[in-house]
Amino acid sequence: MFSVSHLFKLYCHRLQQHSPQFFYRSNIMQSLNKSLSPLQSQIPLATLSMEVSYIFHSHLIGRSGKNISRVMDDTQTRIHFPDRNRIAGESKCNSVVIRGPLVSLENARQRIRMDVPVEFIIDCNVERVNSIGESSLIDYFSKTFGVLLRFYPKIDGVTCQVNIRGQHDRLQQLKDAVAYFGRQDSVMVKMETTFDHVWLIREHIDKIMAATGAGIRCPDVSILKELPKKFCVWIRGSMDQVYKASSMLSGLLPMQLMIQIPSDRFNRCILAEAQEADVMIRVDRSGSLSTLRLTSYEWNARNLFELLRRCMELPNDQTIIPCLPSIWLELVNFTRNTFLPASQKLLSLMLSSSQSSFPQQLSAIAIDIPQISGSASPNSSGTSSCSSPRAMNDMYRVPPPPMTNRFDRNSARHLSQLLETAGLSHYSDLFLQNEVDLAMFTTLKDEDLISIGIRSFGARKILLNAIQEFRH
Repeated sequence: MFSVSHLFKLYCHRLQQHSPQFFYRSNIMQSLNKSLSPLQSQIPLATLSMEVSYIFHSHLIGRSGKNISRVMDDTQTRIHFPDRNRIAGESKCNSVVIRGPLVSLENARQRIRMDVPVEFIIDCNVERVNSIGESSLIDYFSKTFGVLLRFYPKIDGVTCQVNIRGQHDRLQQLKDAVAYFGRQDSVMVKMETTFDHVWLIREHIDKIMAATGAGIRCPDVSILKELPKKFCVWIRGSMDQVYKASSMLSGLLPMQLMIQIPSDRFNRCILAEAQEADVMIRVDRSGSLSTLRLTSYEWNARNLFELLRRCMELPNDQTIIPCLPSIWLELVNFTRNTFLPASQKLLSLMLSSSQSSFPQQLSAIAIDIPQISGSASPNSSGTSSCSSPRAMNDMYRVPPPPMTNRFDRNSARHLSQLLETAGLSHYSDLFLQNEVDLAMFTTLKDEDLISIGIRSFGARKILLNAIQEFRH
């Protein structure tokens, strides 16, 4: 016998087929979903931010948003991709933000990570390709192996580059497609990533090459003032070598969990446990609420979820055990307890230079990191000891924004992060066009928001509350 919820979903599906405009414009589905799951609203919501190369965002979203809508429906989450990626000429962002109950965040993360394509790059003879025809090859490979081909001619006119894109769950078909060109031992993978990621992997490249046998070329980020415009990591070797190496590098991507809890419920002993788990915690206090941001490697997701569960005071039966690739287990041997030192090293380099000299490529993970050392440490008996509340308040206090007459792009980036947290990221470009950074934002009044084009009363109310909190 079908359940009421199943029949309702079937009814909505039929309604969507016969009258899609009515289906999308009405609020019937949202209201009935709430009545069918009254307990879901009681589950505290959290936010997960993961890194996926922006070149794959359109693939994840799908035509008319069908792919990502299916993931959101299946996992009961909301997933946001950066709005600025759709604007020509704007710097691209790799961050994908997921919001929902804790277990739903992990389910959505798995779905997104599995849906990210695998792309091998090989060189082949132009004459061979032309003798068959590019369109014929594309059609044949799509039907036979379920992969996508893209051809890029090279300057020499003799060879061309073929990008072969497939999926993780159909890896063997992808390998068979590569073998068709007879270059199984000389393939490449290109990872378009971020400054944060390159900074985190730079000390581990030699160990990953030794563990996989692949060759890896990584951009130089040792001089912050001379960073490249794009951060591309190239991997070369056999198919198995480059796949394993790229999987390991993906495990070292930064991942962040965020939650808002009442300030009086925050257990400061979590800080010591986070240090042991190689998880960076940032605490932003705003009135009676505290925003907690927990960041580490994605392969360290289990510790991230466990610490967040404890911060949310959820019972043990709600422990999240992430499903992680077995390849990531090898990372534990040489990357354990390295996230915090790498972040602290970056912070010290930034503090030793003038803030205005930093290029725009610097991402958010390593900026404004509170100093972990000395805040809390395990004692000899193995139990956690906490510093005094006053010391903690000073250490994790949010510094007031610097008032300046000049537009600071680094400060503007912080404002964009604030807007994204508040669910108002679509206004980021508006503030940027009017050269409003975080310092100027704290001086705005309601009439100022209206004058720059923010007409929505609800949005202005949220922004004015945020401004008021910053002033205090």
